[in-house]
Amino acid sequence: MFKRHEKMIDRRLDKRRRRFNRGRSRPDRSATRLRSYGSMNRRQINPAVRVIAAAVVVLLIVVTGPLWLRLLGQVVPDGYIMAYAPARLQPVMLGFDPQAQVPTPAAAAAVDAESLLVITPTQTPSPTPTVDPDILNNPDAYPDDYVQPTPVAIAPTPTVTPAAALPVDPRAADIENASDLTTVQALLTGFDWEQQGINNCGPASLKTLLSYWGESFTEDEAAAFLKPTGSDPNVRPDEMANYAATLGYETTIRVNGTREMMQRFIDAEYPVMIETGYNPEPDTIGWTSHYLTLVGYSPEGFIAMDTYRRPNWFYPYAEIDQYWRQFNRKVLIFHRPEQRAAVESIILADLRRNGLEESLSDEAMYEAAKLRAQSELLINREDPYAWYNLGASLTGLGQYADAVSAFTEARRLGLPERFPWYQFEMYEAYLQVGATQEVITIAEAVLLRRQTEEAHYYMGLALAAEGDLDGARTQLSRALAFNPNYEDAQLALDALGEE
Repeated sequence: MFKRHEKMIDRRLDKRRRRFNRGRSRPDRSATRLRSYGSMNRRQINPAVRVIAAAVVVLLIVVTGPLWLRLLGQVVPDGYIMAYAPARLQPVMLGFDPQAQVPTPAAAAAVDAESLLVITPTQTPSPTPTVDPDILNNPDAYPDDYVQPTPVAIAPTPTVTPAAALPVDPRAADIENASDLTTVQALLTGFDWEQQGINNCGPASLKTLLSYWGESFTEDEAAAFLKPTGSDPNVRPDEMANYAATLGYETTIRVNGTREMMQRFIDAEYPVMIETGYNPEPDTIGWTSHYLTLVGYSPEGFIAMDTYRRPNWFYPYAEIDQYWRQFNRKVLIFHRPEQRAAVESIILADLRRNGLEESLSDEAMYEAAKLRAQSELLINREDPYAWYNLGASLTGLGQYADAVSAFTEARRLGLPERFPWYQFEMYEAYLQVGATQEVITIAEAVLLRRQTEEAHYYMGLALAAEGDLDGARTQLSRALAFNPNYEDAQLALDALGEE
């Protein structure tokens, strides 16, 4: 009986133990249900979260995208942006609107601009002179000490490598250029043409032109002197002349060039360089400047060594003048000292042919350019480039108040935003009349888009004129940091002395 009772107790204990263990090991059904509900909710919510997150990311890209593109544009050289970035993104990355204009003036002109168009009786306007074939082809027109350049091939039907057979930029406009080199009347050959690098129009053009005279240097070697900072968008004609001087060449720089003068130089076997406006891709790159080396001509136009496009590029006369006049028809002739008389004789013959004063002085040159701008404005008073050319010529003559009036008209009518990247007479005139705030306004607009030594330089001069010597030193120092070869900036900084 005792044993039976003991077994009963053991069974009860086992039963309780099993019950206890079952209680400890039994799963928490409420937790399981909660986890299942959470998993179900995650499956239902995740797609919505993903959509919302994607929308937020897109919104951030839209809002901050231009900023990041602009920052990227500061790092990536312009040439790569133009070559590889989508067309719609290029203006954002480059940081400008291709259609933007130079800031309009804050004040009215000091002189009535219309009064600048009064031509004195002693002036004889002749905006479209005709060629005198007797002078053009008469060897007696040259002086006795005329020095002919190294002989090169000039022929009515030259044999040259067809432009279409050369490596070219794949833009459709390049491929469609219809130059028939068999119709040229004169063509200089023997150039070592090179496609320009990024912002390297000046170095590449100078390298190409001087190769005609047998000089051999690389585009990069020229760029190291002309524009030590690779992002520098401009090389001034005086900088080109300084580099040519290191090789023993003189540079004759003129404004108010004519088609006939260019033809006469080519006939005399001298290539000529012109500085022009340039707008090959108006919807993306926008207006800029360019150097062209003219090497031949036909009845329809000039043949140029174009370092942006390709060699032997045909330009109709109307297109050349459309853009050349935007730089007051500036010409650069590179020659040896012993060839100076020959170069001067061609210029004097052109002046004689046009009934202008036969003088090589700057005053006579600017008077003739002034007359030409006046003549063009009498035809079209809404021409901003003619107004600018008038102002530039008046600046060259020292008539600064009148020049300011002309520049004010040009700005009112609208000049490309990049214009003061490449031309600086406007700065000079405003400084001379004490309009320092106009100088600062223009310089700040330039520096907002692109660092240039000239904008820093002229802002430095304006600040110095206002008495802010520390600010002037800062700006002039920045100009020299950008280009240590900028002699005018160094002289201005030296004149301010130590702090």
